Amino acid sequence: MRIGKEDLPVIFSIALGGIISTLDLADLHKLPAVIFVLISGWFIRKQIKENEMKKIEAIVQELKETPGFVDIRTLKEKVPMEIIPIVDVLSTLVQKLQEYEIEKLELENITKYANPEEFQKIKDKLTKAEEQLRKMKEKVIHLELIYDVMSKIDSSLDLSKFLNSLVKLLGERLKIERFAIILKDEKTDELVVEATYGLPPSIKGIRFAPTEGVTGLAFSTGEKIYIPDTRRDRRYLHWKGEFLEEGSFLSIPLKFGNEVLGVLNLNKSQIAGFNDEEIELMEKIASQIAIAIKNSKLIYQVKWIYSRDVLTGLFNRNAMMDKVSEAIANSETFSFILLDIDDFRNINLEYGYNFGDRVLIEISNILKNNFRKIDVISRFGGDEFAVMLRGSSKEHALREIEKIKNEISNIDLEVRMKISFSAGISEFPSECRTPKKVFELADTRLLMAKKNGKGQIIAQ
Repeated sequence: MRIGKEDLPVIFSIALGGIISTLDLADLHKLPAVIFVLISGWFIRKQIKENEMKKIEAIVQELKETPGFVDIRTLKEKVPMEIIPIVDVLSTLVQKLQEYEIEKLELENITKYANPEEFQKIKDKLTKAEEQLRKMKEKVIHLELIYDVMSKIDSSLDLSKFLNSLVKLLGERLKIERFAIILKDEKTDELVVEATYGLPPSIKGIRFAPTEGVTGLAFSTGEKIYIPDTRRDRRYLHWKGEFLEEGSFLSIPLKFGNEVLGVLNLNKSQIAGFNDEEIELMEKIASQIAIAIKNSKLIYQVKWIYSRDVLTGLFNRNAMMDKVSEAIANSETFSFILLDIDDFRNINLEYGYNFGDRVLIEISNILKNNFRKIDVISRFGGDEFAVMLRGSSKEHALREIEKIKNEISNIDLEVRMKISFSAGISEFPSECRTPKKVFELADTRLLMAKKNGKGQIIAQ
């Protein structure tokens, strides 16, 4: 793919982030610095793209207001480099339009002196020219729609918000009664309806096998499928019987390079309702949707990497602090456990650091297996773990952490030893009002547990 000037800040931020990650700095300072640099790069890229889209919008408005009098050479100097191929298309359209305006004036003069037969020929020619003009204006409208779709790609990195705003935009601007965006579920490899327009709410969330029906066929082959009459094609599943309709159906794969990310499905009530120009437009829009989806997934992957502990796969300290802050901002009730493995330094010295890593991994697995999916578990430090129990009191948290003491002490690592931990528990909002107080109170109680002989859990 071509690298544009808007990509340079991102490339620079990734390179700078890599340099920072190699510096001899504490993780507490290094990770926020890397995340700040990466987010800054994406923010600068977004600003550059927004400025370019503003230029494009002004140009499109000028073209709509005076299509016959646009100076293409000046237009090329104004637009970003990647838009020049589209300007070349517009150049042909404007040239045809200008020729038509001149031809129209000539025809008006000729009709004054022409005989009936010649007049009819001129009239037919004028009618044909008007039809060409209508098609050219339609193409300009289509290009404007593509610009609008492109502008939404960088306006929101949240995939769900982007898809919902996109279907609303397309629904308002296109003469298509019903359509849906279907994406691949990376965990199950199924196709899932993620956003809809003009379809019943029950359609959203429907799942298809990767080869099921027309949708699966378009996804698995990577080729568009057009059914002029759904009554005559048994492959059409009518949304698995959830919505029975007749008419025409178009299924276009959402492709990023050679990767198929999902499918764009469109319905019209009319038989053979899609013409070639509409199908071409939908393919271009599908291409832009695929770019947006890929961008969103890339951002998610970056956020995931920098919010996780490499060894255990749990959330790291910064991610846990963010989760606690979000819960407090949403006025959620929760308890917070901070636990520390007793004498972990001695375990590393006696059995080696690889053995110590195995202990950490086993404890993280025990925590994941014993707490709920809605709870947040993190490796808070070297031998510290933290758990946020949503909607739970500290009394409930105390009972839950007591249950796993025996399981952790009997971890089977082919070495005869007992592993214990000390823990402190705090609660929001009854005891603490800020994230800092939540951490400090749990940490204070953890230190008290250590001083009381280890293997203790203090919640008061």
